[in-house]
Amino acid sequence: MKMIWILVANQAEAKIYSAERIPGSLALVGTLTHEEGAAHKRDLASDAPGRVHDRIGSARHSMEPDTGVREEERRRFVKEIVVRLQAAHKRGDFSQLVILAAPAVMGVIRRTLNGALAKTVIKEIPKGVVGQAADKIEAQLARSFALQ
Repeated sequence: MKMIWILVANQAEAKIYSAERIPGSLALVGTLTHEEGAAHKRDLASDAPGRVHDRIGSARHSMEPDTGVREEERRRFVKEIVVRLQAAHKRGDFSQLVILAAPAVMGVIRRTLNGALAKTVIKEIPKGVVGQAADKIEAQLARSFALQ
């Protein structure tokens, strides 16, 4: 029997479920967390943000740290997820993969997946559902697959 794995991810957490069929009940296989993904941009930078003066007047404003820091943390976490999936696929733990991920994370996953692992993807759902219970995720999967 072919096992289906369901990756549910955002920038701070990923859960992997297994199912024999969709729709069907999900069993939690594993969880990965990435504390830096939950941090605010200002917490990822080493210093407090810089300050600038208005051109007119004496007001001062803080500058936002570079958003590249957050993107780099997202890429690191997705790479960690993909490495784990590749190892499991090579062991034969699953033959098909469904991805439910927050839209920003979905884009990084798409760019990171390649080769045999990319061919296992049967459905991508750009939706952030990490914090939901398994029965809610099962319902989301059932709705998404019914629309095919």
